This record gives sequence, C-alpha cells and structure tokens, in this order.
Amino acid sequence: MKKQITFLAVAVLTAATIFVLVRNDGFNVAAAKGTLSDQVTIRRDTYGVPHILAKTEESAAYGMGYAQAEDHCVEIARRFISARGEEAKYTGTGIESDFTAQRYGLYEQSKLNFDKLSPLGQQLMNAYAAGFNRYVEKHRNSLPGWIPTFDGVDVLARSRQEVTRFAFNDSVEALKQKYPANEQTGNLKSPLDRDELAAYFTEPESENGSNLWSLAGSRTTSGNPILLGNPHQAWSVLYWEAHVTVPGKLNFYGSTFAGRPMLTSGFNEHLGWTHTVNNIDLQDVYALTLDTKIPDHYVFDGKTMPLTRREFAVTVKSADSSMKTVRRAYWYSHLGPVVHRTRDKAFAIKSSILDEVRFYEGWYEMTKANSYAEYYATLKKNLVPMFNIGYADAAGNILYLWNGRLPKRLDDGMDYRLDVPGETSKYVWSGLHPTEDLPQLFNPTGGYVQNCNDAPWWTSLRSLLDPKKYPSYIEPGVPLRLRSQMSLEMLEGQQKFSLSDVMRLKFNPKMLLGDRVKPDLIKAIRQTPNPSDDLRRGLAVIEAWDNQTAAESRGGVLFLRFWDTYSAAIKQPFAVTWTAQNPAKTPSGLSDTALAVKHFEDAVRWTRQKFGNENVAWGEAHRIRLGDVDLPATGASGTYGLFHVVQFGEAPDGKRVVGTINRDKPMVGGGDGWIFAVEFSKPLKAYSLLAYGQTSNTASKHSTDQAPLFAKGQFKRVWFTEAEIKANLEREYHP
Repeated sequence: MKKQITFLAVAVLTAATIFVLVRNDGFNVAAAKGTLSDQVTIRRDTYGVPHILAKTEESAAYGMGYAQAEDHCVEIARRFISARGEEAKYTGTGIESDFTAQRYGLYEQSKLNFDKLSPLGQQLMNAYAAGFNRYVEKHRNSLPGWIPTFDGVDVLARSRQEVTRFAFNDSVEALKQKYPANEQTGNLKSPLDRDELAAYFTEPESENGSNLWSLAGSRTTSGNPILLGNPHQAWSVLYWEAHVTVPGKLNFYGSTFAGRPMLTSGFNEHLGWTHTVNNIDLQDVYALTLDTKIPDHYVFDGKTMPLTRREFAVTVKSADSSMKTVRRAYWYSHLGPVVHRTRDKAFAIKSSILDEVRFYEGWYEMTKANSYAEYYATLKKNLVPMFNIGYADAAGNILYLWNGRLPKRLDDGMDYRLDVPGETSKYVWSGLHPTEDLPQLFNPTGGYVQNCNDAPWWTSLRSLLDPKKYPSYIEPGVPLRLRSQMSLEMLEGQQKFSLSDVMRLKFNPKMLLGDRVKPDLIKAIRQTPNPSDDLRRGLAVIEAWDNQTAAESRGGVLFLRFWDTYSAAIKQPFAVTWTAQNPAKTPSGLSDTALAVKHFEDAVRWTRQKFGNENVAWGEAHRIRLGDVDLPATGASGTYGLFHVVQFGEAPDGKRVVGTINRDKPMVGGGDGWIFAVEFSKPLKAYSLLAYGQTSNTASKHSTDQAPLFAKGQFKRVWFTEAEIKANLEREYHP
C-alpha cells in the first residue's frame, strides 16, 4: 500500500507562515529555519524579468510560484482547476477538457502517486503552490473570487496535463475513419494508406513547432559553442522567462509555461539546451476482440476479460450561478482506457506517459547539471517524456537527441501508427528503450545540429543518421519540410557564425517556397496569350518581389494568396515532389501551370479588393497588436519555408494579427514567442526575447515593452551576472 501523505490544511496565509510537507513517518522535508518568504528575494530587471535569489531550493520554488502569479495569476488558476477537471465548476466553460482530465486521471493519479516524487520534488511542488497562494491571499480583493487554494497535487496535475497536451493522442478521429462506430456488417473500410496515416501522426505546420540550432566552436567565429532556442507555440500558451539562483545548487536562466513549477529550457554558465517537438509514438492502440457471448468482455490470450465501466461527473456553473451536473461513462481494459468501440472491437490505449508523474524532476535535474556527463546521466533516467533536444556547453560539446519514453516494441514489420492486433500479448510492450538506443549526434564532424520538428535523419547534412539502424517505428515515412530545409540552407550557407549572425538569421524573413515555385509561375504568366490587365499588374509585382516576408516587402501577400488557393485545389501542387535522395532541394516547380495562372489572376483581384492594392506591403497586411501597440509584422507560417515563424488570426478590420484582437479573450496567433541565443564564452553572452512581454497584466509596461524589439527582429540582453542584474534593476522584494 502506498504511503498516505498529509498536507497542512493551511497553505500560506501570511508571510510568516512556513508551508510544510509532513509524511506519516514524521519526516519533515521543509528545509530551513525562518520563513520561505524571508529566504527568497525577487529582483525584477528593466524588462520585468524576475531574477529569483533564494537560500534553498524550496524557497526558490516558493518565489517562482509567487512571481508567476504576479504575471499571470488568473490564467494559472484556470489551468490548475482545469487539471482538476473542475474548470466548468468555476467558470462555466471547459466541459470537454474537464471530462478529459477526469477520464485520464490527471488529478487522481497525481494524488495517488504524489509520493513517487522524491522528497525534494514533493517539496518543490508544494512550495510553488504556497508561493502562488501567498500572492492570491495578498491580492484577494483585486482577483476573481472563484480562485481556490492550491497544493502540490494541483501543480503536479497541471504538469501532467501539459505533458499530455504534447505527447498523448487518443487517435479517435483516425479510428473513426477506419472503423465507423455505427457499422453493422463487420465490413471495415480499407486501411488508411501511408499518406493518410502521415496526416494523422505527423506534427502539422502550425504555431506548435520549434527551431533549434547548436553550433560547435569549429563553426563559430569566436571558437565558442552557440545555442539557439526558438520554440513556437500559440501566444496564448504564455511562455514565462526567469532566472533562478540558489548559491551552490542552481543558477539557471530560461523559460517555462505559466503554471509550470520548473524552467524547462535555457542555460547556466556551463551548459544549455532547447527543445523542439518530435513525432514520437509513445502509445499503442490495441484492437481488442469483443466476446460475442458475454457483453462488455473481450478475449485476450484465450481468456475472457471484462471491460470496466467508470462514470464521471462534471459540475457546470450556469450563467445565473446555479450548478448542474453532467455525467458520462467511460470504459477501461487491462491495457488502458478504451477510446473507441464498434460492434465487435474495443480500442484501448497503452501509453508510456499516463501513469508517470516524475517528468518535471527530470527537467529540474537538468537545470542543475554542470557538465555533459551530469546532463546525459539525467537524460538516461528517461523522465523527460519526449522532444528533440539541442545541447551545447562551455567545454565545447554539442548534442542532438531524439528523446522520449519510447516503448520497446516487437519490430517485425507491424505498422504501429494506428491500431495493432490485441487478441494476444504478442504486441504488448512492457519496457522502454534506453536513451542510448535513440537517434543522436554527439559532436558531429559537420559542427552543427539543428531540428525544426522533422525526423532526426537530417539533423545535419554533413552527418546523416541512417534510419535503417533504428527501429522502423521511429518516425516512418516523414518528408523533410520546407522550414527545416530553410534552416539547413542557412547553416550550409556560410562556414562560421558569430552570435550576431545567429541572432540575425533567426529573424530571416525569406520564404523558401518563393525560390522553389516563383520561376515556374513567372514563366507560365509570360507565356499566357493575351494576358489580362490583372495578370500584367500581378506579374510586375511578383517579379519585383524579393521572396521575403519583411514588413516592407511587397509581393508576399499576393504570392501567399495565390499559393493557398492553388495548392488547395490540386492534390500535388509541385512538379518535382520531395525525395529522400535530394532532401534539402525538393519539392519544386508547379505541376499544373495553367491552373496556377488562373489562381494567380484571382489572387491579384482578391488582394486588391482586400487591401486596396495588389502591391500591398507585408507589414501593412500583417500586424503585431498588444494593448495599444500596433506594429507591422514580419514572418509567416513555416509551411512556406519560413524560419521566422509567425501565425496570424484575422481581425475585424481584415488585417492579419498576432497578439490581441479582443482584449477580453486570449491572444490569437503564435509562432516565435520566447527566443534565446547564448554563446558559451567566459563570461557567457546571452540574449533573449519574449515577444508578448513578461506579464499579461495590461496595466504593466512589461506587457508590451518587447513588442517593438520583436517587430524589428531584435533581442534584449540577458542580465546573468550579479553585477549585470544590479546595474539593470527595476525593483527587488520578498514575496
């Protein structure tokens, strides 16, 4: 039987209260004398970034909870109640996410397995919650009354919810396509082909991607390694930047999402890392054969086994503040939750993440690593659930790792991307691949690694990884997309890079798609007999276009409209399709030039009608809006071969906007948000940018003060040393 954990009933009511975790064996893991508030000082710099200086790791977590609450209190509270499966109870919204949280046991498993965390891990979760509660208590009169008191279980549950957002896919839509739930005859649709499967199980080009570069000293002008971190997420996700220092224990600068108790990428004086999302398959869907003789039973290894039914209730707050209860039942097998059923099949998911709770201990240990050996030793614990990792250190090492809790499967040609046979235990895995099994490059001869959410095989064109040397279920059949090709083009375009070069290239507005198809488009227009005035005017614009999405560039809006409509109207828009033999130069050309000319002519008229001129500047049509800030934007979706990724929503005035459209609703769009570049010199040089500012408090200048830098493609200097922090200090205080 698991040990039961007892929490003190009171979180943090005053600055003099110590938040303590007591186990039933009497061991007290609260670390130090004095109050947690007394043990931590928050120093805000001139951009509002908190530099948290603490005497203990526990008090640092307390300070982190308090500082995050200062910047994003209401949104973090909403995320915590969502992880409980109670968002609808407090806000009247989020019914579906509440059922998802309950169905997969995000809070329930966190509560049952909290003591699987190390004593320090438990301490950190509770201290973070205590710091958050402390802020709420001090500002109760100015905050919504619905915000409850939280504890470490809430923090852990939200951490697990964050992981499942990236790493868990219940595959229902794909299963419905293959196995319609209402089919009566038993005749199933043909299995999805590889292209259809790829559409379901590869990361789409959206704001939920990332770029990473790690350059060895052999590829830099200074001889020092350089690391570029460039995650892409919806701006509403809210990256949060901070510097946490516990002398002798921890000195890490980085970012995390609002509501996470630890920083999850960044650097210390010795090393740093960043992530991109990889397309790792962390689960299998087992097609269980239902027993025709016994309802709600299935046959496994020749034995009849029961499906277990559980009912969940979500309380929903109505507009008049009355409460109603919505109930749903879900089914479970011995392998995991049932996500789909037909007349004769039940489809159950077995996942490598649903029962795990220690993910954030892995990230936290990484922040304390002082060498490659220490860092890799933490990776080998297999706690961080997924993600590509790009790493660099002051000793001169660089690393790429296709990381994750990958199930160790029977590799006999079975396609694991959707359902696999579940009549027997033949395909039921019980272990995970060790880190050493996974695709990785350590100090490759080419002197760089990069990844933009594509498969690991093209991490470096000078040190290719051979997929035949790895299990066939590692990212099968995924082409190298244009964003990755743009990344490789820049890295192969010059031999050595300065830190300034890396920062400049991060904001490169070039659209690689223009290089690939514009020559065919221009040729086709020129060969069109008796071209219309629209075609002639459009041709003049597109010939003059510099293939960029810089704010001042003219022609990109027209080209993008053309490509979006043309590519949607034809199954294969390119004349030359992508090939693994020429991965960084294909696809290219136009497969149907007549259709392309027609859509281009339509695009000329559309652009003129929409923006008043087919020659409209990119930044006139695309805007950064935050509060009262309204600036021309640069960048576009990585789909078009942009390394500078920005996604836009449409505003009522017809402009494409990243940021705020409705001040009462979350930000729209995304892509580049938090970015950092660090050179491991002595002392290190580091720059960062949080495009939408440090806080969502619109009364603070720090909710908009980095937007002008983002619009210009500039970074702010990271203040890392004590001298730098003191010289750029805005205020300091105890929570």
